[in-house]
Amino acid sequence: MLHLPRVALGAIQPATDRQAICWAMLEALVQSGCQVQHFLAHACFTPRNAALAITGVASRHLDTWLMPKAVCREIFVHGCAGRDLAVVEGEFTASDADDPPAGSRLDMLCDWLDLPRLVVLDASKLHDCQWPDRPNQIDGVLLDRVRNAAEAFQLQTALEALWDVPVLGMLEELPRLRAGLAQLPCGAAPSREMCAELGEAFLRFSRPDRIRELSGRRDLPPIAPAVFPIPEQEPSQPSLTVAVAYDAAFNCYFPDALDLLELHGAKIVDFSPLRDEVLPDADVVYLGCGHPDRYAEALSGNHCMLLALRNHIRGGRRVYAEGGGLAYLCQKLQTPRGEWVPMVGALPAYARANPQGAPPVPVELTFAQGNWLGSAGSRVRGYLNTHWLLDPSGPLTGLLGEPGHEFDLVGQYQVIGSRLHLNFAAQADFLQAFFQPHCPTLAYSGAE
Repeated sequence: MLHLPRVALGAIQPATDRQAICWAMLEALVQSGCQVQHFLAHACFTPRNAALAITGVASRHLDTWLMPKAVCREIFVHGCAGRDLAVVEGEFTASDADDPPAGSRLDMLCDWLDLPRLVVLDASKLHDCQWPDRPNQIDGVLLDRVRNAAEAFQLQTALEALWDVPVLGMLEELPRLRAGLAQLPCGAAPSREMCAELGEAFLRFSRPDRIRELSGRRDLPPIAPAVFPIPEQEPSQPSLTVAVAYDAAFNCYFPDALDLLELHGAKIVDFSPLRDEVLPDADVVYLGCGHPDRYAEALSGNHCMLLALRNHIRGGRRVYAEGGGLAYLCQKLQTPRGEWVPMVGALPAYARANPQGAPPVPVELTFAQGNWLGSAGSRVRGYLNTHWLLDPSGPLTGLLGEPGHEFDLVGQYQVIGSRLHLNFAAQADFLQAFFQPHCPTLAYSGAE
């Protein structure tokens, strides 16, 4: 059996923001000396995430829609290595819900990983003793937005009597601090001062030792390695160098996918499109999602990097880009002030942020034509990022066959740009495609 202290945290009330109390609990656990690994219950990225600032390591991702049970369990165990406790954050399905939500489900993750369940209740929504239905499975409660100590202890007494479950933590309204968190731009993390203040407020009415005790009550059965190669084994794939863009403009990646590339023999080198003038010598350039619109002028002004990327493409070498990385490859990008500035120009399109962008949507689509990621007819699963809109300025090649999704995955020469977030750790065939020799048969003549 594996001793992996772990707990799930999620809300059950509609439209409940669990952000502040989740961050507060993470900070309190870290302040108590615990090394925490944060997991998101969906394989997509959140607008704001404080996990790296609080725990020192990036969030990892689990997904019951994208991953088979065995793969999900192995990714979880791999991500927990070297950490004292895992927190899996998501949203529980309401007991009165007619249809379960599309995509990954935290309830199913709890079953697969035998996770103790912490339910977040928003105290400001508990009017006239109208409590939500008690979930069938629950191990503890966190109360958010309590007005004062008197209300906190009154609600704790009532909940523990009615639901027969312990209240393990509480967080007050904190209007000034929450207003500051709400004003953070998408992609930004709260400051260390904000995180510390959240943690101190959580500790006033909470005991992290009880959460740690709950998390360690159940061991996990051993996991047979299938996705991650055994460390003693020699890498089975040929040599590969992947240059990963990582800076303030591009920083959204699935850590397990990068881990797997390295474990299969790839060399991962990072570079900054904002600061660096030279692109590492690489077989593949990987441009993750992010917010290049916030740094558009600086990206456009780094002429050496733009030229280096164009030369990489002219040489017939490959590029994979998602979300913000896709926008960076277009001819022009719109700034928040409405101005259009030149970008790499590898794709004949203009990119702009969508002011009505919805949360990521799970989709399963089909390659209409072959590309270096897969052959025609291959099925691909991911979460559609509606934050970015593409306006073709020339013959833009869509790679997907479903009507309305043609330009959600586009290609030009050896360049692939995607509005889908694809977790290659859960889709082995596409991960293997990175190791295939490139085919420099389509010349790239230039860019605007």
